[in-house]
Amino acid sequence: MASEPYFVLTLPLKPDIRQQDILEKRFAVNGWIYNALLQKAGKRYRQMAQTKAFRRIREALATESDKAVRKELLQERDALIAQYGLTRAAICREATGYRRYYKAHTDSPVTQNLAADVWKAVDALVQGRAERVHPKKELRSLSGKTNQTSIKYRNGEILWKDLVLPVGRKGNAYETAVLKKELRFCRIKQEEIRGKKRYFAELVLKGTPPQKHAEESPDETVGLALGFRKIAAVSRKEACLHELPEKSRRLEQEKQKLQAYMERSRRAQNPANYEPDGRVRKGSREWRISRNYQKAGRRYRELCRKQRAWQKQEQFELARKIAAAGNTFYIEDINFAKLRRRKPNGAYAQMRSPVGFRTILEQKLMQQGKELIYVQPFLLKATGFNHHTGTYQRMPLRKSWRVVDGQRVDKKLYSAFLLNHVAEDLKQFDLNACEKDFSAFVELQTEYLQKAG
Repeated sequence: MASEPYFVLTLPLKPDIRQQDILEKRFAVNGWIYNALLQKAGKRYRQMAQTKAFRRIREALATESDKAVRKELLQERDALIAQYGLTRAAICREATGYRRYYKAHTDSPVTQNLAADVWKAVDALVQGRAERVHPKKELRSLSGKTNQTSIKYRNGEILWKDLVLPVGRKGNAYETAVLKKELRFCRIKQEEIRGKKRYFAELVLKGTPPQKHAEESPDETVGLALGFRKIAAVSRKEACLHELPEKSRRLEQEKQKLQAYMERSRRAQNPANYEPDGRVRKGSREWRISRNYQKAGRRYRELCRKQRAWQKQEQFELARKIAAAGNTFYIEDINFAKLRRRKPNGAYAQMRSPVGFRTILEQKLMQQGKELIYVQPFLLKATGFNHHTGTYQRMPLRKSWRVVDGQRVDKKLYSAFLLNHVAEDLKQFDLNACEKDFSAFVELQTEYLQKAG
C-alpha cells in the first residue's frame, strides 16, 4: 500500500467551443510527443537488445540466484541502459526539445509526465515484463506535477496556460469538505460520450475522503479468498460469499453483433487486402472505411464505455461492503494473468475483471486507513490446505465443496477462513487458532447459506 493516502475528485469541465478546439489540439500535440518519444526510445532499446552484452546479462539473470552476482549483473545492465539513453532522466531531457517546439500547446510538467510514461513502457521491455510497446492512438489524460504550476485548480476553475476552464460543481456538502483538503495535482481527462468529446477535471487530493455514509467497522481481521468468479470474506463474526460484478450480457451481445458487422464491412470494402483463405495480406496499409463502419465504431465504443461505467460502479459498491467487515484484511497475491490461460478462467477474467476489483478494493481500504496484507500463495496454498490433518491436497477446479474434519465446507469460504488465521510471519497458518475457531466458522457458514437460500 502507498505510504501517503490520496483520493480523486472528478468534476466536469464546461469549455466553450473555442476552448474545446484548443483542448483537442493540445491533446493531439501531446499525443504526437508521446509517440515520437516512444518510437525513438524503442529504436534505442532494439539496438541495445541486439548487443552480446545485453543478451548475456539477460540470460544470466534468468538463471543466477546468488545475490552478489545478480547485483553485479544489474549494475552492468544499468550501465548499458545509461549508454543507450534509456534512463528516465535521458528520456526527460529528450522531451525538452519537443516542449520548446510546441511551447504554445504544452509545458514542462506535462511533457515530463509523458516522458515518465514512455520510460515505464520501455523499462517493462528491459525487465522482461512486456514483449513490445504500443503507440497511443489518442491520449486519455494530461496531468501536471503540482497545483502550483502547469494545470492547476483555482476558485472553481482549471487554469492551464491561457485557458480558464469553468468547473461544474454540485455544491453539496461532500464536495465542500473535499475541496478543503490539500491538492496534490490536477489532471484533465477527455472521454467520448455518445459520440461527443467530454472533458473532466480530476483533482488528486492528499489524505482520505470524507465518508458519505459513515459506517463503524468492527475491529476484526478478515480473510479474503478472491477467485475469477467470486470473493469470500470470513471474519470471526461473519462469513459471506459474493459474486464479482459481471459485464452486462445484453451489451456484450450487441458488441458481438457490431464486431461481426464491422468485420464484414471491412472485408467488403478492402477485398485486395485479404488472401484467398481469408487471412489479412501482409504489408496491407491502405484500408477504405465506409461511413456506416465509422458509425458502428462509435456505437461500439459507446457500448464499451457503458459497460465499464456500470461494472466499475458495481465493483465500488461491493468493495464498500467488504471494507465494512473489519480493519485488517489478508489476501493471497495471486498472479491472475498467469492463471487466466487455463480454461475457463480467461472468459471469467474478461467478464468479471478480478484484478480490477482487487485494485478498487485496495484503494478503498487505503482511503479508509485500513490495512490490506498480501500473503504468498506458494507458501500457504490455502486452496488445498487442511488444518485438521496439516496436509495439502490438490482440489479439482470443478468442485466447490470439500470435507474437513468431517464437516462439508465451501472451498472458497474455507480458504478465506484459513487466510483469517495466518501466523505473524505470514508463512504458515496458526493451526491452534484454526482448530479453536473451526466449529464457529461452520456455524457462520450454515447461517450464511440459510440466508442466501
